[in-house]
Amino acid sequence: MENDKENIIQAVVIMDLFNNNFEPISNKNPMGLLPVAGVPIIDYVLESLVSGGVGEAILFCCQDSLQIKDHVKKCKENKVPWSITLDVQIISSDTCQTMGDVMREIDAAGLVRGYFILLGINSITNINFAALLEQHKQTCKKDKGAAMTLVYKEVAWQHPLLSNDKTLLLAVDGRNHKILMHQKYKPKSKETSVSLPLECVLQHSEVKLHNNLVDANIAICSPSVPPLFSDNFDFQNRDDFIHGILINEDILASSLYYTMMKETQYGAAITNWKTYQTVCWDILHNWVYPLSIETDSFYKNTFMYMGRHIFRKTNSSLSRSCTLVEDVLVGAKTHISDMSRVSKSMIGNNCTIGNHVIIHGSHIMNNVVIKDNCQIINSFINDNCIVEMNSNLEGVVASDNVCIEEGSNLKGNILVETIKNGNDITLKKTSSESGTEWENESSGKEDDEYVGFDEEWSNSESCYSSDSSAESSLPDSPIPEDTNIFLQEVIDSLARGYEENLKCDYLILEINSSRYAYNIQLHEVNFFVVRALLSMPILEDTKSVLSTVKDILKYFRPVISNYIKTKSSIMDCLKAVEDSCIKNIWLDGKAGQIIHLLYEADIVDEDSLLEWYEDLKENESPLKDQTSIVKFFEWLQEASEESEDSD
Repeated sequence: MENDKENIIQAVVIMDLFNNNFEPISNKNPMGLLPVAGVPIIDYVLESLVSGGVGEAILFCCQDSLQIKDHVKKCKENKVPWSITLDVQIISSDTCQTMGDVMREIDAAGLVRGYFILLGINSITNINFAALLEQHKQTCKKDKGAAMTLVYKEVAWQHPLLSNDKTLLLAVDGRNHKILMHQKYKPKSKETSVSLPLECVLQHSEVKLHNNLVDANIAICSPSVPPLFSDNFDFQNRDDFIHGILINEDILASSLYYTMMKETQYGAAITNWKTYQTVCWDILHNWVYPLSIETDSFYKNTFMYMGRHIFRKTNSSLSRSCTLVEDVLVGAKTHISDMSRVSKSMIGNNCTIGNHVIIHGSHIMNNVVIKDNCQIINSFINDNCIVEMNSNLEGVVASDNVCIEEGSNLKGNILVETIKNGNDITLKKTSSESGTEWENESSGKEDDEYVGFDEEWSNSESCYSSDSSAESSLPDSPIPEDTNIFLQEVIDSLARGYEENLKCDYLILEINSSRYAYNIQLHEVNFFVVRALLSMPILEDTKSVLSTVKDILKYFRPVISNYIKTKSSIMDCLKAVEDSCIKNIWLDGKAGQIIHLLYEADIVDEDSLLEWYEDLKENESPLKDQTSIVKFFEWLQEASEESEDSD
């Protein structure tokens, strides 16, 4: 029985962030109960541990442990899936002020038996912990001093999780993944150069540099980690531990390693309001599968999917004249009234949304009332708040039980309800300019006047709808910012490949890597690959556009064949041609010749072309009467009739 216990994988979850990034929301409720896409974050963490092979979880709380205990107890009573196989211990200590103090307490109490997983309550992931632990054990066989393997996710350099959090520069031994240098920079840092210690180059035959890594706040630890914290009281957080080991590697006889998550795996740490918003969207887009918005519903399907990543509880009610645009979650017993519009937002349970309300990029918690003619942009409204009529909120974070007066016009405020003299209730307003540190240095540039979330989610030109049906409308569908970045990266990759005569296989790998980094759907990839081919800089400069397009199609035929190979992908291709010919000046009047080249290259077929042409006429596309288009389809019809006559 004792041997069986030794084989159980342990995980230590530190339940406190030891900062004030989420004040005032975190003042009354622990971080573990913060709803992420409608689900308490602790449910995601415990579910991920079970699916990752962990058998025992130690939840170490420094405050609000009673609320965590009550939540865990309730989950066990309801027999949620993780409670069947996961043994959860809740340890509390009021004296711990830092993560280092927690590790020293763990060492003193002997809570871990050997190798273990260390993560924060803000870590959202779907990785296989058991496989990573085994990988770390193999590293320890080669290096007895290996103390920790840090887990990272490689993403594109403009990914929102990077731009809204500290940037990490990692120098590693390319042969064995040993970490040589670990340095963090503020978001959007203006640093233009880095210094690499000379000994890193001299002592290692292969050195790799990484600067596009998302730190998911996950580490695989050896038994030596808790004692190292106990022996070094200046180790107050994980960064202190990492830097201390790297500086004093010989003295401490310890070393650090890293590993990358696979492309299909997800990992992120919620460190501020902007990363919170990004992770919520990723969950709605199902990039964290099997973790989902149904994690707390015990896998019972109580959500109705409405397309465009819109989910609502089946007992919610929507007025016929309200509009849910995209990326929306609506909780149970919530009502949205006439002519209201919701986009890229999460709305909790038992909320009432009045008439002519606009909600964008915001998070509305439970039991919130928003009255008529209000506008809520990029804000977080906590439980039991009331927003009176004709109020405009932008970049606002409101604590629970706040009542916002009628006609309020607030921008970049933190709203906290305080009680004075027992009965008189006053509303305290603070702003990002008043010295508050809730957003801390991870919030972005110093002159950012938006307290909570990004000012704009998309200011890009209208281009393409994520709905691939024939009813989708090109002019009314804006490109999300991530998709815009993805398009530019594909253009850059293809232009470089064409100029340097690179193999198309390498370019396909680059495109796929960008696709996973930006959560791009497959039909969108089909569209944007063709869009990128027709937007290459060389086409803008050449005197013979059609000849150059023909050469491009010939050179990139393997890339096109990799994506354009089904009926639906051919329609995506033709929509991309339509969009490119409307927007690219160098293709003006040449739509018919472009599709003729595609037809001759056997990229598109006659049936798809005829269906697309009918769509052009039905949707009143600017191309439907273009001379080159009309002549091409006249030629196609004549060629088809001649073929039938010859038969």
